[in-house]
Amino acid sequence: MEKYLFKSALFILLILFIGCTEDEEEININEVTVEANGLTKSINNLVPEYIIEEMKSLGMPIYTGDSPPKNLENIYLATPLILKGSNISSDVIGNRCHDYYLKLDNQNNNLLSIKVDYKSGSEIGKGIGSFIVGKFSSFSIFSEVNSVTNGKTAKTVIIFSGTKAKDGIQNLHIAGFMVDNNGNNPPFIKNGNGRVFYDSSGFSKTVSSFKTIKVKNEFKSVMSN
Repeated sequence: MEKYLFKSALFILLILFIGCTEDEEEININEVTVEANGLTKSINNLVPEYIIEEMKSLGMPIYTGDSPPKNLENIYLATPLILKGSNISSDVIGNRCHDYYLKLDNQNNNLLSIKVDYKSGSEIGKGIGSFIVGKFSSFSIFSEVNSVTNGKTAKTVIIFSGTKAKDGIQNLHIAGFMVDNNGNNPPFIKNGNGRVFYDSSGFSKTVSSFKTIKVKNEFKSVMSN
């Protein structure tokens, strides 16, 4: 009898061990790691190194690492948004851009993914695929975006960097790079053009609505002329 009970207990433990091993393997499959440069494979595939280096040269901070802050899902308002750097000769550094509404949703730190949408004047952006990296309270989000303005569409890459704070983001920077304007120049900037903006208030607060903002003609949108 004791021998039978011992074999039964051993069998149950074996089943539990196999189940735990399968769960661990599944978790490992779902986890995403960063590569040598501190970015994920998805980010490195989306944004070539030369674009990242060019954005850095224009003043864009890039945070790396596999432990970005959690619970970033919210709507943030960046205002006044100021042009910090550009590879467009006609741009004037220090000019103000339209107030910028950034919506973050569906954050998954196991997959290092997040959903991005934005509004900047009459320009609206819908994220196709977005990825997040960072460490402690600081993060960078790399997003492939369909940007739309005046009925015209373009494919862009937009990067967001900042530091999570209570009720907002500190030192929010936004870098936009035009991948394919579909021949829509204007209203969009030329392919290969890029800009870096920052919230000059130093703090992008959370807001309750993702509304269309009143357009002032003297302000530019992030990806538009």
